[in-house]
Amino acid sequence: MASRDIEKLNQISDQINNDGGRSIAVKTDITNLDSCKNMLSESISAFGRVDSLILNAGISMWARFDRITDISLFNNINEINYVILCVKPKDALNAYEEIASMKNNLKIVSFVAGIKSKKYFKINKNVSFLRAMPNTSSRFDLGITALFNCSFQKTDMAYIKGLFKKFGRVIELDHESKMDQFTGLVGSGPAYFFYLLKNYEKELLKMCNGNKDEVAAIMTNLLEGVSKSIQVNDNLDELIKMVAAKKGTTEAGLKSFSTSNMNKIFRNGLKKAIERSKEISNEY
Repeated sequence: MASRDIEKLNQISDQINNDGGRSIAVKTDITNLDSCKNMLSESISAFGRVDSLILNAGISMWARFDRITDISLFNNINEINYVILCVKPKDALNAYEEIASMKNNLKIVSFVAGIKSKKYFKINKNVSFLRAMPNTSSRFDLGITALFNCSFQKTDMAYIKGLFKKFGRVIELDHESKMDQFTGLVGSGPAYFFYLLKNYEKELLKMCNGNKDEVAAIMTNLLEGVSKSIQVNDNLDELIKMVAAKKGTTEAGLKSFSTSNMNKIFRNGLKKAIERSKEISNEY
């Protein structure tokens, strides 16, 4: 971890190490090239390599113009390449207005669900704007991110696309309305599988005498196997037939799901998530 405030950094690093993790604290000023080189050197020395780098430093200005004596601050603001808008929908438009007023032609990437680009442009048109929607699997480099280009130049779009590809798969949408579909289907997608697995987990715990580690290992292997199966054959009906022998246990379970209208219930849940994404835009 790197920061200019080494005392606070040491406290967090110590806590990570005490909890069984591994961490080092390196005092770093990212506006200084030598300081950045030292941070990388210290990291490689401690861990052998750098797998990923998360930059969350930023600058802001909290003062009246007539009280500013150091105009270098404006130069720092002008050197900003991209701004990530990652706030709750209720705060998005106010945050956008404040950010867009800093300078003309800012390049803003919005992670905010629901709110359409026209609402942002109604506040300020003098920006380049892109909507992005990742999902939580990005932290394992297995994410899926949807991009909709509202007004980015091709070179900027290519750069952002390349950036998100480092965290998984990138899908470029041809209509902004599809962002609502993606949010409900894929952005929220991991939670649906976790929800279904909770029921599966309950039965596995009975079989494994409450051994959660063993249950977690079973579910992990099962999902990895399912993933590999889809990579080899993307025909889901065929994959089901490979498991479900006639008059067998799998067929009995699947018939129960069918008679319980599980398909309809699941699809209704997906539709509700998509509808909610659309509603958010109308609320703010």
